Amino acid sequence: MNTVAIPLLLHFVALLKVELLISRSVLPIRLLSLGLASALLGVGSAWFHHRIKRTDISAIPPPEQSIPETPPPSRDQLVRLDVDQELHLQRADGTTIRIGFSRAVVDPRWTTVEFFGGWNREREANDDGEALLFTSGPTFARADGHGELGMRLHGDLLMANGLWTADNRAAAASRAWLGITNTGVLEFGYGALTPDLQDRLRVFIGGLHAFSNTIHTAPESYTGVYGPMKLADVRIIYGLRPDGYLDVVETDDGVLFSDLRLFVAEMGFLAAYLPDHASKSRLIVPGQRMWSEEQAIWVSGGKPSITQMPFLLRIVPSREWQRN
Repeated sequence: MNTVAIPLLLHFVALLKVELLISRSVLPIRLLSLGLASALLGVGSAWFHHRIKRTDISAIPPPEQSIPETPPPSRDQLVRLDVDQELHLQRADGTTIRIGFSRAVVDPRWTTVEFFGGWNREREANDDGEALLFTSGPTFARADGHGELGMRLHGDLLMANGLWTADNRAAAASRAWLGITNTGVLEFGYGALTPDLQDRLRVFIGGLHAFSNTIHTAPESYTGVYGPMKLADVRIIYGLRPDGYLDVVETDDGVLFSDLRLFVAEMGFLAAYLPDHASKSRLIVPGQRMWSEEQAIWVSGGKPSITQMPFLLRIVPSREWQRN
């Protein structure tokens, strides 16, 4: 029987006894008053006890449930390659343009970026079974600097395998950057690498051109890399997708800046930044999209001698992914 019902039943019996005594008219008035008071007090006490117990029970918070961490994706899901894609876009004057492109969709939560130094290492990149992707970085100038690389960087590079600071500090400060936080969040910002950014980012790619950014307004110090860019050169685009992933896009040749804006809008990028372009465009996925002499001729407009690169950006699985 319910523990709350027992006291109620006992006090109900007490009330019956009182009623019986009244009916026989043998109970003095003082005793009658005492009995009634005792009975009512008992009933009230039982009700109050029941109310308190219900309140206590409902106030107990549910036990905390441990939410299991999302398991890391398989290796083939860290970078997804889409080749020979196309969009048909309408210009303001009503004419239609076709933009061909290939892209790699990168999961920033489980990937990181390394500096892959050395001139003309694209063929090595083709055979790199540990890498997920190779692409272009910021612009540079041929000059004394960085040892045998013989170059001057225009943007800071904080990579998984070290820090490469820009030789041209003015360029680094007046351009844009892409970063991955220590928790795997992709960010697009402006300026050079600062101590605060270095503390909270595991990847920083500076020296970029901010083609568009719907999240942050460019500061007055930002000047970018390129002007109106009326030439139609092959370009790499770093695109921030609405789902937080990174699109590394290589467009076909013949895309004007005005058409590129239509492309970026149609793709839905929250931000779109440009690294080195034209003959320096690189999108290599080992075993899937290889670098070749034909590719060198294509990106250079028929002059492969100008395609030489002193470094590439090498995207690999992060340590966190490898531990899991």
